[in-house]
Amino acid sequence: MKKNVLFIGLIILILVIGIFALTGCGAKNEEINKNEEIVDESLVKINGLEFHLNKEEEFKGLKYAISEDFTKAEHDIAIPYIQYSYRQEDGTNLLFLRIFYYENKDNNYALKDLGKDENVTLVDGKTDNIEYKVYEEPREDGGTIHFYFINKDGNTYAINFVSKYDIKDFETKVINLLEF
Repeated sequence: MKKNVLFIGLIILILVIGIFALTGCGAKNEEINKNEEIVDESLVKINGLEFHLNKEEEFKGLKYAISEDFTKAEHDIAIPYIQYSYRQEDGTNLLFLRIFYYENKDNNYALKDLGKDENVTLVDGKTDNIEYKVYEEPREDGGTIHFYFINKDGNTYAINFVSKYDIKDFETKVINLLEF
């Protein structure tokens, strides 16, 4: 009788092990999930700080994404513009992003208004959503000063990125998310 109980117990154990082996107890799925790297497309890193482009904004018909951590200031003067900035713990500015709106004006007018020579070289660029012209101004500390000019319905948007840090990833993501 003992042998029969042991034999039946052994058969049940083999069946249970077989079922677990066939189903994998979810271990295979967990292994796959552990090996997959999740990429956060909204994440940008600047000077060791992490920001998420998680806030949708609109300025004069131009839609974009920005970090909710940035300070926003709107200026409605002769040439309206909006500015985003971030002040670091040491009190210095990490970056500035400004979007200027020139109603019924072209790139030459915008360049002149921004204090730039009208004869600067503008390089053509394009994303899935917009076409633009970009001007890169040299900076002594190796940082960034870029102007992107977007023309839409006779109006010009000048988008200005300024930082003494490498903000290429941030700049690229902001430009790629622009749309009307």
